Amino acid sequence: MKFSYITSGERLSRVYESLREEPYIFLDTEVSNDRIRLVQLGGKEDIFILDLFDLGEEGVLFLRELLSSKGIVGHNLKFDLKYLYSYGIEPYAVFDTMIASQLLGDTDKHSLQKVAMHYLGQVLDKGLQASNWGQPFLGKEQLEYAALDVKVVRDLFYIFLKRLNESHHREEILLKTRTSKVFNLLNPVAIVEMAFVQETAKLELNGIPIDKEELEKKLKEQERLLQKKVMDFMVKYRIDPMSPKQVGELLTKRFKLDLPKTGKGNVSTDDRVLSEYASHPVISELLDIRGMKKIIEKLQEIKERIRGNRVYPEFKQIGAVTGRMASMNPNVQNIPRNLRSIFKAEEGNVFVIADFSQIELRIASEYVGEEKMLHAFRQGKDLHRYTASIFLGKPEEDITKEERQLAKAVNFGLIYGISAKGLVEYAKTYGIDLSLESAQKIRDSFFEYYTSFKAWHERVKKELKDYKESRGHTLLGRPYVAHTFPDAVNYPIQGTGADLLKLSVLMFDAELRKEGLKAKVVNLVHDEILVECKEEYAEYIKELLKRAMLHAGRVILKQVPVEVEVFVNNRWEKD
Repeated sequence: MKFSYITSGERLSRVYESLREEPYIFLDTEVSNDRIRLVQLGGKEDIFILDLFDLGEEGVLFLRELLSSKGIVGHNLKFDLKYLYSYGIEPYAVFDTMIASQLLGDTDKHSLQKVAMHYLGQVLDKGLQASNWGQPFLGKEQLEYAALDVKVVRDLFYIFLKRLNESHHREEILLKTRTSKVFNLLNPVAIVEMAFVQETAKLELNGIPIDKEELEKKLKEQERLLQKKVMDFMVKYRIDPMSPKQVGELLTKRFKLDLPKTGKGNVSTDDRVLSEYASHPVISELLDIRGMKKIIEKLQEIKERIRGNRVYPEFKQIGAVTGRMASMNPNVQNIPRNLRSIFKAEEGNVFVIADFSQIELRIASEYVGEEKMLHAFRQGKDLHRYTASIFLGKPEEDITKEERQLAKAVNFGLIYGISAKGLVEYAKTYGIDLSLESAQKIRDSFFEYYTSFKAWHERVKKELKDYKESRGHTLLGRPYVAHTFPDAVNYPIQGTGADLLKLSVLMFDAELRKEGLKAKVVNLVHDEILVECKEEYAEYIKELLKRAMLHAGRVILKQVPVEVEVFVNNRWEKD
């Protein structure tokens, strides 16, 4: 395999001559001790390996200029981009073959090794990945290894581009984006995901600011509460709630509960098993204690991962089949509302906190074509009051706070087809006690009124029965395959929500660029965007963010308006 190893500035002109007409460049990097050693660049034919240890600032300036007007194609580009950004190198557009592989879903694993084997039948030896990339002189095998990665990415790109463009979904406004134009990419979900790779890299680099004192205060508070609850439990039941063996004996012998056994023959007392008996007082206390223990572990993990005054979580761009993101080390997407005050904007900054109002219901109503629900949204009604008035048979203005709370459980539960028994349990999470008989009556009247949901659920059940799977796509065109009823009704709604959130962030970024303003997206939670900016620009950023989210809503939802709530606060709290 031919490649050119570039170690002197005079030879950069040859690289430029070879690549200047290319709309996109195939790219990979090799790093040593948090510094880029090699940047591999490939055109349609030539491959160049730039040694930044030798080229120094001249090489960085060359890359900064070259890539600012070109697309780059690489595998797991989030990794490379974070390094490139730290050198002030920002590509014009990106196409990530790992994201493409995830979107196509032909394999379970998406490393370059696995993907190359699956699509090209090519064995990639990754042994050299861990070799010493910081040594003064790199060996021939190392350089060949570096060049091969770029060749493999190039071969994969043409396969993936063709496959992704086979989707019949098109979205006019997305075809005008740089991602679509540079790579001739037509698939709307792929356009959003490829553009979003850069946003994910920035999100990880931005981190999220922490108030260390508040964190310490919350941690001590939770530890004190847990200690009291554990002591109360021990006095009351004479056992240690932290001992699975003692808990198992208490529940089966004293309370005569019929609990399943583990593979080793012990009584199973894990949360999944116990949650089915959540209404039992002793189990309710146990789950409460375990929940508090998890909160303490979460706060301790955040504390351990503080660097400076921020934590820097990892984000998986496609963390689920639905396209939803996942966060880890630490997970900052599942922070309970009462603990969010530990996140505080830096001095002189504030948070702009925005979320979509009742977005799952808006998406669901359009997805199933439920005209009555769509009409209510178009009229600007509060859907929870509206639904409560239907099953209670009273005017919307007479609905009490508690009745509206019940309707929230009804709406969010029944669009996904939960049973009457499921509704009883689900209502408890909203602080509502409901008899099975009442739940059944409410369920019947919900589906009598919103008939399209019932028809959709029946259609999905028939598909699963006949074909053992249910296939479909989100409103933007993200395909999915489901094998259970809960998944089949969840995927299109949550998936459309994920598409909407990502498109909102991209449109917000475009607004910022247009206005020449700086603001950092520091967290994303399913239907919520958290931005940090200078206090003096907060009101303007608030308007830009709202405008971007409403615009994204109009692109994806054609029949129902979206509503956005935006707050400004120095902590991650809405009041």
